[in-house]
Amino acid sequence: MPSSLKLFTIRGIPVDINVTWLIAFAIITWTFSTSAFPSFFEFWSTQQYWLAGTVATVLLFTSVLAHELGHSFVALSQGLRVRGITLLLFGGVSRIEGNATRPRNEFFIAAAGPTVSLLIGVILLTWWTLFHPVNQFEVPPLHGVIFFTGWMNLVVGVFNLLPGYPLDGGRVLRSIVWGLTGDTNLATKVAFGVGRVVFYLLIAWGGWQIVDGDVVGGVWIALIGWFLLNGARSERAAQESSAPPVQDHLGFSVGLAARPMPQMIEESTTISQVHTSGVLVDQPESIPVPRKSVLIGFVTPQELDDVLPEHRADVVVGQVVNPDSLRIISAYEAAREALRVMDSYRVSQLVVMDTGFVMGIVTRRDILDKMMDLGSSANRADPTDV
Repeated sequence: MPSSLKLFTIRGIPVDINVTWLIAFAIITWTFSTSAFPSFFEFWSTQQYWLAGTVATVLLFTSVLAHELGHSFVALSQGLRVRGITLLLFGGVSRIEGNATRPRNEFFIAAAGPTVSLLIGVILLTWWTLFHPVNQFEVPPLHGVIFFTGWMNLVVGVFNLLPGYPLDGGRVLRSIVWGLTGDTNLATKVAFGVGRVVFYLLIAWGGWQIVDGDVVGGVWIALIGWFLLNGARSERAAQESSAPPVQDHLGFSVGLAARPMPQMIEESTTISQVHTSGVLVDQPESIPVPRKSVLIGFVTPQELDDVLPEHRADVVVGQVVNPDSLRIISAYEAAREALRVMDSYRVSQLVVMDTGFVMGIVTRRDILDKMMDLGSSANRADPTDV
C-alpha cells in the first residue's frame, strides 16, 4: 500500500492523503460522535451523533485543505512552485519548492493559512450566532456540525499561530526577526529555539491532562507536541545539510539579472510571417507567445526553424509553442535556484515575478552575464588587488 494516495489536482497542485490520515479520520470521527457532540447536544439519536461526527470530520479536513491552499496560492503568487499538498495524521503540509527570499514574502506565505482558518471559523460561528435555535432540543445535526466546524477552524488557526517552528506562527516569528535584524541565520535560530520550548510545554501539558484524568485528550496533545518537535528537528537538519557554501557566486537575486519582456508574437501568427517580420534578426533566445494578451509560453528560433519551409505558411506559432515552457520564479529567489528550475523543466527562460507582477524574463545567458559582472565588480573593489 503506497504511503500516499492521490485525490485530485487544484490549479496544478496535486492533493493526496498519507495513510496516517485514515487513522486520524477514524479517531476524530469517534471522538466527535461519542464524546464531543453528546456533550453539547443531548437530544440526538446515536445515528445522528455518528452522522454528524463523520460529516464534521470531513469538513474539518476540508478546512485543513483550504488552510494549505492559502499557503500554496500565496506561494504561487510569489513565483514559487508548489509540488503538492499532503493531508497527514496531524493536519496537512504544503510542499513548496524553494524559500522566500524576503521577510515580507515569508510572512505573507506563513500567515495565509491561519488567516483562511480563522476566516472560515468566524463566518460559520457568525452564522450559528444569527440562526441557531434557542432551545437545545431544537438544534438539528446540521446546525451542530456548523457550530463544531467553526470552532475547530478557530482552534486550528490559533494553534498554528503558536510561535514554534515549523508551525505557521514559527515562520511568522522567523520573518519578523529576519526583517528586524536582516540576519536569516539568527532568525532561524530564534524560531527553532522558541519552538522547542513551545513543543516541550505542549508535551508537558498533555502529560498533565493524562494525570488529571483526561487520558485520550492528554495523549492526543502529547503526541502532537512530540510530532511537531521531531518535525522541527528534521527540518533544521535538512536546512543545515542543504546550506549553500559561504562563497556562492550564484547567490544574487534573480531580479538583478532580469530584463524587460521581449517583443511578443501572437499565437495566431504563421511561421512564415515571423520570419518576414524581423523579430528573429537579433536572434533572441526566447520569444514570448500570448493568446489574447495572456502569455501561454515561449518558442525559440530553433523551434521555428525546425518547421519545414513548405509548411511555414500554414503552421501558426501556437502549434509550436510548448505550454510547459511557461515557468515563473520570484525576483527575490537566488540565481542558483533559477538555473535549477530551468534544468528541472528543460526551459531556456523563466518569467520573473515581483509580488504578483511580471517584472520581465531571465535566461541562462542573463544569469551568467550578471554573475560575471558581479565577479568583476568584486575583484575591482577587492583591496588586496591594490
